[in-house]
Amino acid sequence: MTQPYLSSHLFEINDNLSHQVNSLGPYEYISIDNFYKRPEDIYDMLKVSWAHNWKIKKDGRNFKDYYDCRTSIPLENNGFDRDNKTSDFLKSIFSLKNCHCKSVDMNIFQWINIPKSSIQFSPHQDPSFNILIYLDKINSGGTALYEKMPKVKVLEEMDIRFDTNEENVKYHVIPSTFNRCVIFNGNIPHGGYIEDHSKYSNDTWRYNAVYFYDFN
Repeated sequence: MTQPYLSSHLFEINDNLSHQVNSLGPYEYISIDNFYKRPEDIYDMLKVSWAHNWKIKKDGRNFKDYYDCRTSIPLENNGFDRDNKTSDFLKSIFSLKNCHCKSVDMNIFQWINIPKSSIQFSPHQDPSFNILIYLDKINSGGTALYEKMPKVKVLEEMDIRFDTNEENVKYHVIPSTFNRCVIFNGNIPHGGYIEDHSKYSNDTWRYNAVYFYDFN
């Protein structure tokens, strides 16, 4: 059944949110529990939606060893500018001066061929503040923050798999919890982390939403 929605309604954040500053290794990040007002509706949408491929190449491994998909939902002209509840809250806890976000991106992932436990998502850096909301209910893992940028040999467009045993680089994992928002500086080397890969296979999916507030 087709379901119409406004972004500002479906992705409305809860009232009276509180945040916590957490230390993790050499880094700090912000966490906010119970972020969205209607997380079950977002979860239901993700479960029934078709998911578009992300970073796919003819000779790459996406849609061969895993499904790495992304759906971008524009925020402008969809109620977001008329309802600044999200941006106003974020500005109340850290500076977003000269930063701009154009969309909320839904990351949707599943393994086709389950890898060994040392395989994780390729570490990378983003020129932005990353506002990440965990939206699956499996919660096996979270987000790894690396103490330095590893030497990634293969581009993400070819293969997102990174063997953490190949380099002696320390990393620290932000644990995922359904509807928890975490905020960190995208300049920190980071990547998705899965504790038990088998839990994201056979039609069980890893979901999260992310707002990239790009540095201007």
